[in-house]
Amino acid sequence: MRTKGALMKTSMDDLTERIQIVYHAKTRDAMGNIIDGEEQTRCTIWAKVYPYGASIREGGVERMNQVDYRVVVRYRTDILPDDEVLWRGKRLRMIKPAYDAESARTWTVLECQEVVADGIP
Repeated sequence: MRTKGALMKTSMDDLTERIQIVYHAKTRDAMGNIIDGEEQTRCTIWAKVYPYGASIREGGVERMNQVDYRVVVRYRTDILPDDEVLWRGKRLRMIKPAYDAESARTWTVLECQEVVADGIP
């Protein structure tokens, strides 16, 4: 019999990194257009964060270094695709909607990406 969390090979003890999930509150300008407002914190939680891929792209003059991260947190339903993860001074943007790792409501996985242009985060 499989125990919850077995596929992700994650236990509560693995959640050692403190992260913030942030979002930009939507507001309207004088013309009624929706614009990004101030950054707000949705939650501060424990997570397991690890890089799983990196690439370097050169297009024209600009060079893009990209690092992909997988962030595992306890199951949550309030994380939205526009949210970003703040971790160790890095800003990670989500490249996929958050998903339930095993359809068991144990872990939520955030696939994120840190993009560094010309070596500057």
